[in-house]
Amino acid sequence: MEAKLNIRGIFSSEEEMTGVIRSRRICYDTEPYYTTTKGQLVQIGYQINLYGTFPQTDKKPSPDDPEFRKVLRDVRKVAEALSNTCDPLHMCESTIEEANTISYSHDRKMRPDVTVHIPVFDQEHFGHPVDSHIEETVGLAGKILEIAGVRRKRWED
Repeated sequence: MEAKLNIRGIFSSEEEMTGVIRSRRICYDTEPYYTTTKGQLVQIGYQINLYGTFPQTDKKPSPDDPEFRKVLRDVRKVAEALSNTCDPLHMCESTIEEANTISYSHDRKMRPDVTVHIPVFDQEHFGHPVDSHIEETVGLAGKILEIAGVRRKRWED
């Protein structure tokens, strides 16, 4: 697998993708992804969270703000490019979930974020515990995002 995002059909060029990542100050983190199997909570994968934000001139962002849909569209495009790049058995476009709210986190200095979540698990054998292949997929996804300019945890101005 290439160590860069597969932007074909999503962005017209690397420059467009880089511009979107910078203008939305897109960053990411990961967290465990669980399901219940036979009454027990089992970690079956991870969730990659991509965060994008509004222009700094937008003082009162809300889900009703026309800019909200634009931010969501841009963050989703990066998520789709990542899904097109990584192992389809573990991460694919059909599993991308999006939020319809704005979140605020101390990790990102309480900026208004629009979030897209990408669960990463073995879709072919759903429910088995995390294995090395899933961990490698998540690790590689993080490296690919960072090579593209997406920051881990927060965007430093």
